Amino acid sequence: MSESEILIQPHGRLANQMFQMMIALQIQKRAGKGRILGYDMPEWKLVSPPVQKRPRRAVVLRNHIFDLDNAAFMLKSGLMDTIIVNGWGMRMPYFGSPVPYRNLFQTSQSGDAVADDELLIHIRGEDILSGWHHHYFPMPFSFYEEVINLTGLRPVFMGQIGADNYSVALRRRFPEARYLPLRTIIADFTTIRSAANVVLSVSSFSWLAAWLSQKAVNIHLPVAGLFDPMNRETSLLPAGDSRYTFYKLSMPDPEARKRLNFMEWAETHPFEGILEADNIRQLFVSLMGGRQIRSTNVSNRSPS
Repeated sequence: MSESEILIQPHGRLANQMFQMMIALQIQKRAGKGRILGYDMPEWKLVSPPVQKRPRRAVVLRNHIFDLDNAAFMLKSGLMDTIIVNGWGMRMPYFGSPVPYRNLFQTSQSGDAVADDELLIHIRGEDILSGWHHHYFPMPFSFYEEVINLTGLRPVFMGQIGADNYSVALRRRFPEARYLPLRTIIADFTTIRSAANVVLSVSSFSWLAAWLSQKAVNIHLPVAGLFDPMNRETSLLPAGDSRYTFYKLSMPDPEARKRLNFMEWAETHPFEGILEADNIRQLFVSLMGGRQIRSTNVSNRSPS
């Protein structure tokens, strides 16, 4: 009988592949078996043995929404020889605590030092500045301004900051801030992971670095795009984690982006506010198709 396998088909940049590895580990844990193959992350010293091509009974997991228990059952019962992780599964309920993954993604590389009285702000730019991806969009400057004012911390910007119009306008808007140069991908990941106060861009890279952090005390997360569970694909709000403050932020929809003056939007879009615990609770209740019951007197008796 052939050995059961969990085969990763690497898609996307490093953080996306890290999610794929975490999904594979969850399937392996639930099934109690399955050799994980196909991963290719030399940055973390994680490189799979060669994958042998041979006929297999396989099922493919795509995009973000999976039935992990059923996938594990098919592997454990022998209904399938292989579970192929083609998608990313960026959904908090799949993973639980970050603790099991911290030792997996370790490095000896150091990042830039960020003091405890500084606010590290990650910028996602490059390809998303065109607005082509419906889950990604740069942040309006008012969001950064408000978090800086609320915290009273000194801003430090890092990430994809270049010579593009957004980066030039960012430097003009925040002339007194400190700007870190781009380093290796692991060094930048470590910079975020080692900071006490972090503002996330809408990116899986900054999300994972902050979530895995043991140093972070305050993580400021815009509920938009990839981070907005109302997209009904991803679910990346760590509700109940006291490190996080959630902010309302409305991204232009894909159709509106075709007519949008992007730089005018970035410079003038107003701050929309903090999402309190009840806002987050109602958001999750809405996703379940339920309604929130505010009374504490909830009976479990059947109607007579």
